[in-house]
Amino acid sequence: MGSWVPSWVAYLAVAAAGMLAHPLLHRALPAQTRPVSGTMTAAMLGMLAGLAVDASRGRLALLASLCGGDLPLGQLLRWHLGLLASSNAALVLAGVLPMLWRARTCASPATGRCLFPTLLCLGFMLAGMNLGMPLLLQSQDLRGGSSGLPSMLAAMQAGMAWGAVAALALLRAVAGVPCALAKAAHPRS
Repeated sequence: MGSWVPSWVAYLAVAAAGMLAHPLLHRALPAQTRPVSGTMTAAMLGMLAGLAVDASRGRLALLASLCGGDLPLGQLLRWHLGLLASSNAALVLAGVLPMLWRARTCASPATGRCLFPTLLCLGFMLAGMNLGMPLLLQSQDLRGGSSGLPSMLAAMQAGMAWGAVAALALLRAVAGVPCALAKAAHPRS
């Protein structure tokens, strides 16, 4: 990437691409394998609320400097989880709210079927948020330089968006397996 484009702009573009891919995959899934609508948006808003709590404790500058360092990925991930505890918790708690709202307003069997896809989506978003910055930095060979706070936050958003997309792609692949097996078992004559 050219030096005239700040890394945070590139990371926001990656996040926007993931956010555009998400609804396309969501609509393509069979209804019984979809996470509850609004999960990704609620989780992202929750993460931002948790981030405000983490920022008030002065943790973001330290984390931004660590992300640009030469720490191994496992150690960096432990720092990320520890320094952004409120962000991680708020992502999950807010991401579950659409499902709880749906269960409250219409207690149907579909609500129970949404539990696993919704939790899978949240788990992938959580992993993506925590791995977004280190993986994007490694992909650009930017280790050893200060990534800065805007880059870190944009990379976290990109990781969350693509984590949700990865979860939906996995759900789509799994949903397609029984159909493919049924077609193989009963070929047309």
